Amino acid sequence: MQTAPDRTAEDWLRAAAKRLARSGPAAVAVEALARDLGVTKGSFYWHFRDRPALLAALIAQWEERATAPLIERLRSHPGGPRARLQALMATVAAEGGGSLDPAMRGWALTDDHARAALERVDETRLAFIAGEFAGLGFAAAEARTRARLFYLHLLGEHALGLASPKDRLAAGEKVLALLTRPLEQDPTRLNQPSR
Repeated sequence: MQTAPDRTAEDWLRAAAKRLARSGPAAVAVEALARDLGVTKGSFYWHFRDRPALLAALIAQWEERATAPLIERLRSHPGGPRARLQALMATVAAEGGGSLDPAMRGWALTDDHARAALERVDETRLAFIAGEFAGLGFAAAEARTRARLFYLHLLGEHALGLASPKDRLAAGEKVLALLTRPLEQDPTRLNQPSR
């Protein structure tokens, strides 16, 4: 086994992300990662002070990569708001089990740092999606509600991920069709009893 820092911090983070996605944060142990990378634990300490420093870096990297680059790519997508929402759906459908989102959500239940990062990511994503629904002509409050429902659908796809990407995308198209349909009646009358 190697003792020199022949593995980069990025190598350690990539290995940590794989373990996190498969088995949760408890599986992100220095010895196990060293075995995965074929190096000694000494290599780890060239890049990180300790395991908490690795976990903090993992959270920061996920937060940095999980939203801003995707939103930037979507904003440059040809077509209007609906096309951008479809592109977002296609991205989520293609990710499947490779996404760190489900693991981060599980981790956020027990870790304040993961929870704070998750809250920031969720708010950024929801603001983007709400902006797209507003771009389709929905008022701000209605756009936000539709964005939340759309986002919950995408999160559910990550959590379930059972169907093929093609089937997941087809289901997403149905959800988007429902959410882009204008209300057929005054929403203030929805809870009034029929006569």
